[in-house]
Amino acid sequence: MSLIKIRSNKNSNIKDLDPLRCTFINCPDPVYASTQDYGMKFMPVWLYTLASHIPDDGRFQLKMFDLQVESFEKISKADVFMFSGKNQDLDNLLKIQSLLKKKFPKAISMIGGPIAWSADQAEELSKLEKFDHICVGDGEEMIVKILESIQENQVLPDVIRAEKRFELAKATPMNRELLGSTISRYYGGIVEVSRGCPFLCEFCDIRTLEDNNRSHLISPDLIIKELDFLAKKEVTQITFACDNFIGDQNWAMEVTDKIIKWQDKTGFHMNFYTWLTIDVYKHKLLLEKMRKAGFDLLFIGIESFDTNSLLETAKVQNSSVELVDAVKTIQSYGFIVVAGSIFGFDSDTEDFGKIALKGMSESGLISGDPNWLTALPGTPLHRRMKLSGRLRESFATHGGIKYSTNIRYLLPKNTLLDSFRYFITNYLDGEYQYNRLKTYFDTINEGENYIPVTGNGFGNLILFLRMSLSDKRALSQIFLRLRLFLSKPRNISYLLKGLKLGLSHRHIKGWFGYVQFWLFAWTNAMFKYQRLDNDVFDIESVPEDFDLNNILPKGYEETADEKIPKEKTLAQLLVTTTQLKKVIERKKNGKNNKKIVWKENGENF
Repeated sequence: MSLIKIRSNKNSNIKDLDPLRCTFINCPDPVYASTQDYGMKFMPVWLYTLASHIPDDGRFQLKMFDLQVESFEKISKADVFMFSGKNQDLDNLLKIQSLLKKKFPKAISMIGGPIAWSADQAEELSKLEKFDHICVGDGEEMIVKILESIQENQVLPDVIRAEKRFELAKATPMNRELLGSTISRYYGGIVEVSRGCPFLCEFCDIRTLEDNNRSHLISPDLIIKELDFLAKKEVTQITFACDNFIGDQNWAMEVTDKIIKWQDKTGFHMNFYTWLTIDVYKHKLLLEKMRKAGFDLLFIGIESFDTNSLLETAKVQNSSVELVDAVKTIQSYGFIVVAGSIFGFDSDTEDFGKIALKGMSESGLISGDPNWLTALPGTPLHRRMKLSGRLRESFATHGGIKYSTNIRYLLPKNTLLDSFRYFITNYLDGEYQYNRLKTYFDTINEGENYIPVTGNGFGNLILFLRMSLSDKRALSQIFLRLRLFLSKPRNISYLLKGLKLGLSHRHIKGWFGYVQFWLFAWTNAMFKYQRLDNDVFDIESVPEDFDLNNILPKGYEETADEKIPKEKTLAQLLVTTTQLKKVIERKKNGKNNKKIVWKENGENF
């Protein structure tokens, strides 16, 4: 383990022979969680994973507190408090750490996980300096050495870096004691299955981790052990956490085969949600097996239906296919594609909202809504924006907040806002929503690929309502959704049409689940985009005198120095720079300066 002294150590007063009282604290940002997860509570998989690597030999006493479901006042005394989180959790992490320091001044606090890595990449570890120790890198092999050093009163540096990546072949089952006693509090279970992705999207920070531009795989046998444990706890909804489930297609096939055999042997059936890439549409046998195994929802980064924007970010797996056809092929098996989409690429034109509406409608996507492009620290996009002077400080400098980003966009701010409002106004319209659902059902009907899953699907309305009824904030969201939905009689009309459409497809097993999810996604968007005044958008554009040549700034290619195969870096650079040169030429020729007049609800897509 590499220990690097950054600032003076804050010593503990822990006696050598005392068991070390170690408490995990999970405290995601409550506002982000409520608006993005809609009241659902998901298990903190990082906590159970790290706990499994701490020996059960009497030297360490483990506890966990999840402030999603527990109050701060319940947190008891400990020697060490361990935190993790994502970028958007920063303010809440600092708040809880400060409160714990006041309550237990002698306790040590540590933080690791994605937020520590991101802050390190941005050279902003000072944002986490209130923590006694910051852990950068995979924590599985670090955690025991750190706790042993604390127990023995050894001096540790403030910043502790993992000496190497953790080999997932050494992964162990999640801590059974903590998991078994708390899993009933959450919406299903989460099982980490792999890390890494072989693709090279310019904006993606997956590639920035050392040796993460390929798939690192957990043994299929261990995955089955995790599923078996959760199934015996009556868990039926499972999220497979990964960067790309099909990064290694042979492994993905083996996992699905083993799930099918396990289901046949035990009689257990689960429904799965995971992340993967659009190229899965090419692998018909894998799609068949995934449905038979119970895969239901698939998050796929569509990003844009504009090929130019895809080329800019080197999203070659998307730009090389006809996206509408690919999505329809995947959904023809019965999957729901949860589409990730992004607004704000340099290649975007004024009608980016219209392009997105058309693509979503034609492909029959019944889920997915847009985010603004953000330059995540460590990515080539972040480096490009920094070199061109287009980075800005914002609440979302580390990503995660819907209407705030750290990029100065090329399109004028008013154009961005007008097109976004145009998108949202039409997106929420009942006719548009109905047409998406109709296209989805037509896609299933027109082919012979459909395979029903056993069970109610990943989106379980009963489980969602049961969890919401015990949470005042989630319950208030439900009433707000209803009020927003019922405020427009047109919505009720198209809801009834949607139900009638579903009833006409009763021959499709699980038809009601699709209608249910469609309505859930529709009302989610209403709740999320209920207020679109100018003051909710913390975004900026480049100044009028911005040098267009800085779209592709000097040094962008020369400073590309990632720990991935050089030929892959060069391939991404070639695709991105070629497209950006076209953007520069277009901008200089003034082809993107026409005035657009947007029509509200005046288009049929």
